[in-house]
Amino acid sequence: MVLIKIEKLSKTYKKGENKIFALRDINFDIEEGEFVSIVGKSGSGKSTLLNILGGMDTCADGEVLFEGSNILKMNERRLARYRTFTVGMIFQSFNLIPWRTAIDNVKLPLMFSGYPKRLRETRACELLYNMGLYKRALHYPSELSGGEAQRVAIARALANKPKIILADEPTGNLDTSTSADIMALLQMFNSKHNITIVMVTHDKETAYRVSHKTILLSDGEIIKTTTNVRQ
Repeated sequence: MVLIKIEKLSKTYKKGENKIFALRDINFDIEEGEFVSIVGKSGSGKSTLLNILGGMDTCADGEVLFEGSNILKMNERRLARYRTFTVGMIFQSFNLIPWRTAIDNVKLPLMFSGYPKRLRETRACELLYNMGLYKRALHYPSELSGGEAQRVAIARALANKPKIILADEPTGNLDTSTSADIMALLQMFNSKHNITIVMVTHDKETAYRVSHKTILLSDGEIIKTTTNVRQ
């Protein structure tokens, strides 16, 4: 089943008298339960596309249809619900709040979504346990390794049981071994829990290895779409 359908998506910026295309006439589908990697060099439009899919940037032309509704045309209330309950974000730099413990970082989206207060602790503990971080729950981000911080960030992204995880260079700040562990974790949630994942990366080798589909962007345009056999 098609979860997101992108049709004739374009994003432009003004630079003096010139119009610069960040994205130009993008068309592709994301199936429910699919792992999609978007690959390209810096400036190719990868992060711009991810921000649009996440509902953080709606100033674009075309259509981004989630279950038939155009994200680009949603009012603020619907867009807020989409960002809160449909999408979970993972960032290269983790984006954990430094003065909050690991468990408090995971509980934060639960607070914003109105999750019952008495159940927030239980849900956050469950997620950290599944990440192998139960004993690190009361540690602050500065006390965590890069891999641990990213696993906390993944737990936070999963807190409200989203349908889609959007990952922006999730292993960009990690060493090779830790990167492999994080990718295995994302693959596990994708295959066992049927969570749709869209990942931006510059690492073609990893993209082809872990994804069902790889989309190559260059200068805001899709150059090639490849269906992969995951290892």
